Amino acid sequence: MSARAAPRREADASWLFEIGTDAPDSVVDGLLRVDDFVATSYAPEVVAMLEKARHYGAHSVFFEAARNGRAPVAQAFIFVAAGGLDDAAFAQLHKRMWSWGGVPLLYRVAPGQVQLFRCAHQPDFVDPSGVPICNPVRTLEIGAAVASADRWWDREQLRNGALWDDPAACQLMLSPHGSSHRKLVDSVRALHIELSAENLLDPNLRRRLLILSLLIAYLEERGVLEADYFDSFLPGATRFFEVLGNGPALVRLLAALEDRFNGHVFTLPLEQRRLLENSGQLGRYARLIEGYEEAGGQMSLWRLYSFRDLPIELISNIYQLFVKDAASSVYTPPALVRAILEEVLSWDRLDRIMQTDEVILDPACGSGVFLMEAYKRIVLHWRSKNDWAKPGVENLRSLLHRVHGVDLEDGAVELAAFSLCLALCDALEPEEIRSSVKLFPPLAGVSLHRSCFFEAKAKGVIGAAVAAVVGNPPFASSLTTPGAQAAYAAYTADYGQLADRQLAYLFLHEAMGLVTQGGMVGMIEPSGFLYNHHALPFRRAFFSKWRVREILDFVSVRGLFKKGEADPKIIVVVAQASAPVGEPILHAVFRRSGRAAAEQGFDIDYYDLHWLGSEDAANNPNVWRADLMGGPRVLSLVERLSALPTLGEFVRHQGWEVGEGYIAGRQGSSGDAAHLAGKPLLETTALTIEGLDAKRIGVVPSGPIIRPRTAARFTPPLLLIKEHEDLPHALWEKDFLAYKHEILGISAPKADASTLRAVNKWLDRESVALRAYVASTSPRLFNQRATAILADDILALPYTPDVGLDLSDNEKIVAEDLVHFQRDYIRLGAKSKLMAVPTSAELKAFDESLIAQLCTIYRSPSFKALPAYDWPGAICRAFVLGDGDVDWTGADALRGKLDALLKESRGSGVKTARVARLYDDRFIFLLKPDRLRFWTRSIALRDADDVLADLRSQGL
Repeated sequence: MSARAAPRREADASWLFEIGTDAPDSVVDGLLRVDDFVATSYAPEVVAMLEKARHYGAHSVFFEAARNGRAPVAQAFIFVAAGGLDDAAFAQLHKRMWSWGGVPLLYRVAPGQVQLFRCAHQPDFVDPSGVPICNPVRTLEIGAAVASADRWWDREQLRNGALWDDPAACQLMLSPHGSSHRKLVDSVRALHIELSAENLLDPNLRRRLLILSLLIAYLEERGVLEADYFDSFLPGATRFFEVLGNGPALVRLLAALEDRFNGHVFTLPLEQRRLLENSGQLGRYARLIEGYEEAGGQMSLWRLYSFRDLPIELISNIYQLFVKDAASSVYTPPALVRAILEEVLSWDRLDRIMQTDEVILDPACGSGVFLMEAYKRIVLHWRSKNDWAKPGVENLRSLLHRVHGVDLEDGAVELAAFSLCLALCDALEPEEIRSSVKLFPPLAGVSLHRSCFFEAKAKGVIGAAVAAVVGNPPFASSLTTPGAQAAYAAYTADYGQLADRQLAYLFLHEAMGLVTQGGMVGMIEPSGFLYNHHALPFRRAFFSKWRVREILDFVSVRGLFKKGEADPKIIVVVAQASAPVGEPILHAVFRRSGRAAAEQGFDIDYYDLHWLGSEDAANNPNVWRADLMGGPRVLSLVERLSALPTLGEFVRHQGWEVGEGYIAGRQGSSGDAAHLAGKPLLETTALTIEGLDAKRIGVVPSGPIIRPRTAARFTPPLLLIKEHEDLPHALWEKDFLAYKHEILGISAPKADASTLRAVNKWLDRESVALRAYVASTSPRLFNQRATAILADDILALPYTPDVGLDLSDNEKIVAEDLVHFQRDYIRLGAKSKLMAVPTSAELKAFDESLIAQLCTIYRSPSFKALPAYDWPGAICRAFVLGDGDVDWTGADALRGKLDALLKESRGSGVKTARVARLYDDRFIFLLKPDRLRFWTRSIALRDADDVLADLRSQGL
């Protein structure tokens, strides 16, 4: 059927109606039943998820595909209501699953009907009455099951992950700030602000009680603290909040909890105990906390969440907001923690670690989120090696000593200890916890140390061989402890100055020297490690000494950390404590996606996996930025243009005045600004890609000015260029015109006006190439600012007035795609044009670019495009060398390969979208997701490079 395109097959939802039946065709790839799985047949993560599903009473779990021995990722729990619907019970279950947040979707299958519920979005079960209601986001009747156009019913799109390529599906099913985890953190922050406004109790005590309330709510809802437990502290009390409002009773309760659990978290200093016993404000404090309502006022904080189902790392992570009651507190998303640990603590590596006495260390552990996740992996590893038995209390206590932490902050070590003990509780049944005495082993001072990491290392405080170091060190350019100062002095003596005196770099350097030979380090670092020119000496020294395995680049993932905090751009360094062996280094560039925003994991596609030679990685400052913008062809373009003369060199050779405009300052900061006062002023926003808007010329105000510059800088003729990625510019030849520091001005003598005009025209003529160049070289753009660049970036632009930049056809394609698509893709992610479905014109342009490149080698016969075939979530383009037809009969059989072709899992937190290149005689098939991201002209060039490499390897 080559004469016409094959029809697009619609999504099929019939599989859902077969779940729970005895139909022979009800076996679905990716669907695992809960009641008959054999633990030894699956990866540890899969077994843990199936056990969780069994705990919640699910019938089965649907997993996204996985590759290369890594575990698949659960996408949905499926419940079967064969005996009829109990909406009230399911509403409570939905609340619990939403609080847990472990899968984004729930399917509820009933006779003739399937309901879909969201678990990573706003709480749909909320009702003004306060009683959870059954409220599916979508319902499907059996008559519509055969051909439903909705993606979330289709098993293949769930299986290969294409569902989450669709921004509309992500918007409906996932919410960056509505999921339970983010919502709880934001709510606790808001509650803390409200309590502070009331000025109840001492600030430190007020903050401490709020955290203790969260911890006790977890123990209470898990059934560890039963209703009659509270009566012994306050007669008649059946709930914690009743005790919270009574000072003497609360002091007795906290003392009993400390004695029972031995965790040091419930211990209060004598002064705070006296404040509680004598406070007249505690009743008001308790009423505020218990009655605090979410935004919208529909449910109180404590009724909205099921605390027994909240992940323990979340409860601990909330503490980070209140360590010092400061803006420097950092929430490390659990999905990011898991992604790092999967790279550093693979199951094979854990095999080796557990055969020795080595430990895992977080050198800036905070409340212990890295340590908890590492401990959970160790427990899961222990179970997988012990026939999936559940470890007893003594086993769990012993395994706790495999994770070590150091932190300087007051209270952090105590909270990390209690967090780890919560992880221990999470592995036990409530009956086992209640029957234990002194359940928590002493960790503070044993495996958790209150200390400066550098001092702890120098004094050998850790006391055990360290197999792996993981964590999120502080990002600061200050050395606040004697240990840090001594480590910095040692570093500078050996290597020279440390870039920006960055403490996180020093943590990384010292961590590498601490782990055993062959041990691993996985640490979050500022993006400047890759993109700051000042960091080049540090990076060069690091790469020359250690075997860097991977750089995980999250610069494009905006809002990775909590809303309301700073939005630092980060990368993750994964390195091994051994000498480099010359192997390629993986630079994996993650993009902003619906899943990442909702903390469901991180997606990365084939085109953002870049393998760098060790020499380039260490010494070439352009490679990292080129990878961020698209890869090797971007690098080739940048390096060719970088070899050309620059605009700054030309201007200086002409002897022209050049520099930024003036900076408004504080009183007393002015220089001699008489030449500016009252003169015409161009507002920065008046200079756009459309030119200069003369109607928006005002007057320089009389306020103080920092470094007012000379009058020559504002004297026409002027070429004004805004420090913006689009390089807005205009020529001004009239009167004196002032401008501010966001604009770079070039002032030439009147005799050189024609030459300055030529520069302006040249900027117009080469606009696309120059914007592509600055996007690929500016250290400020994307890393520090969304659209702003530096004056130095403008002066570094290539300038060849006599011959132009002379871009080849392929270079023009790369530059145009970079400017029109890639820049917005970095900023907007799923909301960018690249995440739309490609149009027929865009697919035709892809075909033409691919064929043009292939035909540089295969001229006669040449390649030709054939009709394509589309599936939900995927597109297959066909090409033939010479003449030929494709018979698409039975093409759905090819669709069975989609799982293997379109998704490769690098771990349960990181998924890799793949492209498939299939060769059959003279035919080539390209099978890829149905997003423009995979079908641009520049991607066609990369596909052509890969195809030609494949054909050469086959001797064709």
